[in-house]
Amino acid sequence: MSTIYQPSQVRSDAPPIHAKSQATPPAPAVVSDKAMDDLLQSGPNSDRQPMRPDEPKMTPEGRAIIEGELKELSAQLTPATVELMMRHPESDESKAHYDKIDRVLTPDNIKGMLAGKNAASCTKTLAKIETQLKKESIDTALDPISNEQVEAYRRHVESILFDLKVRLIMEPDEKRFEIARDSFRKEDPRLTSIQHYINDVYAKSKHLYDIATEVHKAIGALQIAHPEGLEPEKYREPDHAKHSKTYSFSNTAASTLEHPSEIRNFVADRDKIDVTGISKQLNKPLHWVNQLSGASGEMQLKYSRENNASVLVISGIKGEPALVAKIFGQVKEKDLLI
Repeated sequence: MSTIYQPSQVRSDAPPIHAKSQATPPAPAVVSDKAMDDLLQSGPNSDRQPMRPDEPKMTPEGRAIIEGELKELSAQLTPATVELMMRHPESDESKAHYDKIDRVLTPDNIKGMLAGKNAASCTKTLAKIETQLKKESIDTALDPISNEQVEAYRRHVESILFDLKVRLIMEPDEKRFEIARDSFRKEDPRLTSIQHYINDVYAKSKHLYDIATEVHKAIGALQIAHPEGLEPEKYREPDHAKHSKTYSFSNTAASTLEHPSEIRNFVADRDKIDVTGISKQLNKPLHWVNQLSGASGEMQLKYSRENNASVLVISGIKGEPALVAKIFGQVKEKDLLI
């Protein structure tokens, strides 16, 4: 009589079936030329905020020094001082004032002071300085000086023409054309000096206007939080602000081909892209290549003149996506901090 085995009793000599082992990690994804070109051709991503520049770093000691210089500058900038700076821009005293304005009223210093505990008092001091440097105040000092220079230019031209007429009367007819031609070709030192002075003083006045405008924007970005004073807030700088900005990437995952970060209004030779954090992440120096192979630490930069856009690629850890960032504006290799 045969024995019937229950299913639980059935045994097999076949080897046990195991789940398939995981495949080896894929080779590092290489960002293709086509992918870079497609990104260069695309417009801004309206669904994602553009990357903001690094916040300025100011130590308490540095802030105290700048706040002290701000008070000194406010006391020195009177209407008489502004007139001196316009009338004698190359004097030692005027140069000292210009140098101090440029040193103290940088965007980073302004932001640092307005983010400190003395933001309320700094705001009042900056508002006073802005009043002295705004266009209306500068023009009040500049207009009379400009009119004086124009009148001096006119009188000197009349003097030159009078002298020319006297010479022409005294010379025979056959020499008059040559005398007149030589006179008009000759550069007059006095007229050249007036021209240079007017160009210089207007350039300096425009520079002061711009500083006053940035001060005004910085003050206006603060919100009144309490009746007692102002509470500093991290204000957003205009993208066209004419000062150096630095954008930092600490690792390759911060911006990928699937989700690339965008930097707007980048200015070559002025702004910087800091990728020293990626070098630390990979524990190796980064290096430029003409063609990406996917090897860790490779960097490539492409620029489209037609679209005025750049794409930066840095290959990261094996098997992980590369850093891919889009920059609106031309980026040069020397603009990267590596």
